[in-house]
Amino acid sequence: MRRTSTAPINELPAARQLDGPFEGFFDAGTPWNEEYRGLLDHHPARRWLDEIAWAAREELYTFQQALEGKSGPHVEVRGQSFSMLSSYDYLGLIGHPGIEAAAIAAVRQFGTGTGGVRLLTGTNRLHRRLEERLAAFKRTEAAITFTSGYAANLAVFAALLGPRDRAIVDERIHRSIIDALRMAGVKAWTFRHNDPESLEEVLRAKSKRRGSRILIAVEGVYSMDGDICPLPEIVRLKEKYGAFLLVDEAHALGVLGPTGRGLDEQFDVPAGAVDLWTGSLSKTIPANGGYLAASRQLILYLQHGAAPFMFSAALCPAAAGAALASLDVIEREPERLRRLWDNVAYLQTSLRALGYDLGTSASPVIPVIAGSDEAASRLARHLFDHGFIASAVVFPAVAPGSARLRLCATAAQDRAMLEEAAAAFADYAR
Repeated sequence: MRRTSTAPINELPAARQLDGPFEGFFDAGTPWNEEYRGLLDHHPARRWLDEIAWAAREELYTFQQALEGKSGPHVEVRGQSFSMLSSYDYLGLIGHPGIEAAAIAAVRQFGTGTGGVRLLTGTNRLHRRLEERLAAFKRTEAAITFTSGYAANLAVFAALLGPRDRAIVDERIHRSIIDALRMAGVKAWTFRHNDPESLEEVLRAKSKRRGSRILIAVEGVYSMDGDICPLPEIVRLKEKYGAFLLVDEAHALGVLGPTGRGLDEQFDVPAGAVDLWTGSLSKTIPANGGYLAASRQLILYLQHGAAPFMFSAALCPAAAGAALASLDVIEREPERLRRLWDNVAYLQTSLRALGYDLGTSASPVIPVIAGSDEAASRLARHLFDHGFIASAVVFPAVAPGSARLRLCATAAQDRAMLEEAAAAFADYAR
């Protein structure tokens, strides 16, 4: 599936055809922007449509490329072969025969859906087994699953905090937690990214309010920057000021620590030092869904007090079966974790040697910071033309002027592919 041409990479024709969802919509003469009316008479809608129109005209819209098969280190779009540089499949488990067999067996035994929400008629034995395995993997008393990691974070704030409570969150916390705070009406303050001194300043100022509780929220691996939360210092401050702590491990589960158990294992911190562990079942674990791991009492309450558990569909059997089998594979095949970190080291070293700004990344999430939205879009298109899919991340997902490509190293990428990727970056740098 890799490029087989012997021509130097900078002599290859830039003839890759984008698979865009807007064909003809933004053509000259079409009335798409005559005026914004109704629900589109709204600044974010106007801005996004103008941005998409520009990218489509410039042939820089590389998002939503429709894959013709499984994701993995090599994919196909419109019959063209590409190497994938932005997949969350950190341990290369998509397509694992044991995981696929478990998903198929789950469908055969439990069907394609559950017929109800978890609290009523939607719970099956796979859900119970998965939650037991997640709790054991995270070394907590219990766990609860949701249909996404986003929903898991939404569940926490509305169910556990009230108007008198406060949240203190890292300034680069994931959007799901920002939305959860807004929906729950919880007052929140931010502290400087990964800065315990800044956190203590906010805690010192806000912990004096009587009758209120404080929940600190951080990420294990930050999804846009790839750097790692300084957990020991955060735990020390949480205990000093009597606060509670939530850690979102969407990009850390299966990645950090000697056996992939996450941030607590990475720093040899007891899992119980963190009150709430949330995460995803759609990244290192190649399924869908999210989870929350905590004390048994807290999980028992959330089964009856968390709206996404009570009013949203239960995790489908195929996803539950795949997630359950994935935990077994992670424990049974530790060589995947070693290969992943070998690839992280190679990709980061190669790109930094070429002069690219990777920020403070210390994980498989590797941002290549380009600056403007246009610069990131043009770099993504250059890579696309040379046979690589790499996601551009632009405002508002990141701050203005910090647009980037978000690369992801995986255990499934081989050295030859990464060498070719480095050559494509070198060609662009020239």
